[in-house]
Amino acid sequence: MSQPAADQPVLRWKPNSLFSSKDLKSAAASAQSTTLKEALDAVDKRKAKNVVMVTRVPSGWVTYEYVGSSACKVNFKELLLGGLPLGGDPLAPQTYIVDGKARFARIVHDGHRYRLDEVPRPTEEPTGPWVVEAIVPVEEINHGKNLTWLPKITLRPSPDELPAALKWVNQNMPAGTKVKAGGSKHSWSRVAVSDGVYIEPDRMKLSHTIDEEPNVYRNDLGERRGNLFRCGSGNTIKEMNRYLWEHGKSFPILGGFDGQTLGGVFPTGTHGSIFTRGPLAEMIVSIDLVLADGQLVRIEPADGVTDSKALATARSDLRLIQDDDHYHSALINMGTMGAVQSYMLEVTDAFHLKEVRTASNITELKEKLQGGKIYKLVGVQGKPADLEKIPPKISDGKDGGFKDQPLDAYHLEFLINPHSDKVVVTSRHPTTVTATVEAEFDFSPPGRDLVRTIHRGASFGRPALPTWFEENFGGLLSWGIDQITKLTPFLTPSLIDSSMDTLIDDAYIDRSFNVFNVGDGTNQLPALAASIYVPVASDAYLTGLDLVRSAAANFVKSRHRYETGPASMRFVKGTAATLGCGVDVCSFEFIFTGSTTYALEMVEAYEAALKEGLGAKEVRVHWGQLVGEGVRRREGYPEYEKWRQVRDELDPKAAFINEWQEKIL
Repeated sequence: MSQPAADQPVLRWKPNSLFSSKDLKSAAASAQSTTLKEALDAVDKRKAKNVVMVTRVPSGWVTYEYVGSSACKVNFKELLLGGLPLGGDPLAPQTYIVDGKARFARIVHDGHRYRLDEVPRPTEEPTGPWVVEAIVPVEEINHGKNLTWLPKITLRPSPDELPAALKWVNQNMPAGTKVKAGGSKHSWSRVAVSDGVYIEPDRMKLSHTIDEEPNVYRNDLGERRGNLFRCGSGNTIKEMNRYLWEHGKSFPILGGFDGQTLGGVFPTGTHGSIFTRGPLAEMIVSIDLVLADGQLVRIEPADGVTDSKALATARSDLRLIQDDDHYHSALINMGTMGAVQSYMLEVTDAFHLKEVRTASNITELKEKLQGGKIYKLVGVQGKPADLEKIPPKISDGKDGGFKDQPLDAYHLEFLINPHSDKVVVTSRHPTTVTATVEAEFDFSPPGRDLVRTIHRGASFGRPALPTWFEENFGGLLSWGIDQITKLTPFLTPSLIDSSMDTLIDDAYIDRSFNVFNVGDGTNQLPALAASIYVPVASDAYLTGLDLVRSAAANFVKSRHRYETGPASMRFVKGTAATLGCGVDVCSFEFIFTGSTTYALEMVEAYEAALKEGLGAKEVRVHWGQLVGEGVRRREGYPEYEKWRQVRDELDPKAAFINEWQEKIL
């Protein structure tokens, strides 16, 4: 008996080279059948000229019907295959198309690519097992549009299906096939690029409290237990923000973008600017990782949260590794050890933040930070929810702090223009709100809806008109900036100064994750970015600031080109993660418009200047952003060999480390 089925795949039709492709519209509710014969019987009932796709699913078959063309019948040879389901077997697809002329065609794999071949009406049920959800690969393009790649095989498993999927790859793909688990494609480096097997994150989602998990955890976790959540590697930050808030919790620290997946944001070393905390990956207390042969392992520190005896009884399929070296190596591993099924994260009680942005300049910044004074201005101790109840002391500008900013902020960062003296100081500090105000808040920053933004009041949104314009006319804004920087590059510094002026704001109060988020409009603008880390000790980062500004000036003299966006200075506590920064660092993040063709060249100029001035071993990079072509970056990580030993143990056939990663390390 037929039953309603899942979301309908997009079927694209391109009748000839003169016309662009169009998506065929759904003609009827999709239906699920137990057998292929039953599914084909449903095909016979389609409307004339309509196109039908029949594909195998774990529980049987699904039939999707699409509206054909009224002008001419859709020919299966004119259909675009990218993204279509393969019926559970990437090498022997079980997907059929019945075109507008009632001809049957089947998706086939010829060893190199997929195509549609005309076939007789099938009469026999397939005998092979369902293997894994897979789709016809499409060309992948990252957010910055500086990378494209076309995998040979694209898998789309759920967390439960991931072990079987990788076991299938291990047994059926040629030796040496590279495997990469993808994220939101927000990375500007080749960290997740693979022309072999690509694992999409779309279905790698789950969200559990620890009490919804099997009872395999220690009984002595105390108050920590209520802050532990198991999350799928495909969950986005945005999805988890909502889930956690609805459970009275929040991430204690975030970056500025909520579209990243957990499986992308953690292993690349992404961070915020809360000086009491290292990279976001430090929230991880347990990692469920699937190895190349399909084996599932759980990696935790030596004093991990899992009870080894309870786990052995309840989950014989899961091997537990409780070892500090494995744990610290796995926190930031660039996806080189396996595919993450899920993480257990330790979060905190829900809290609100107040953001303040004030104007400053390079001279004042250096004067107030030199001599290690950064530690007096950021790094307040305590749980954010507790800090809400303790109003911070606000600087008058004469007491060593920045005027109108907290003297000991929870989050502090500086936005600079490498080509001028302009600085914007941004603090974010926990604050209380009334229940009435909280009821006005949502799960995204205000901005796109101008009426809603104005209604909430100036203190509960960023500057209304600039934010509204950016979120509604971001494409036009991006185009305008590109034209100015290309046609009149000498105006770029003034343009950056003007854009920084629009950020000045005496208060933006909201749920913590909305304040951490720089804004949906900003995040959607095509952009490129690179982060370079330098030590805070001995004011090395202030020397680094001078080196950056000098390198920018030299680039202008030699190339007559400018950085096309501002740069930020963020502060990150040293981490025990082996491929993280082991000392307190300042992260210089350099931002460019998406069309800046020389962005990588300028990043390399910055890095070269910093290495020459501070020493090569003192300068490190963000693995998920633009990374210069330098090799042997391992030299900046004293325990690299320990990391490499763990990596090679977990992935002895080097399935998960790509050519780019081998080169830069």
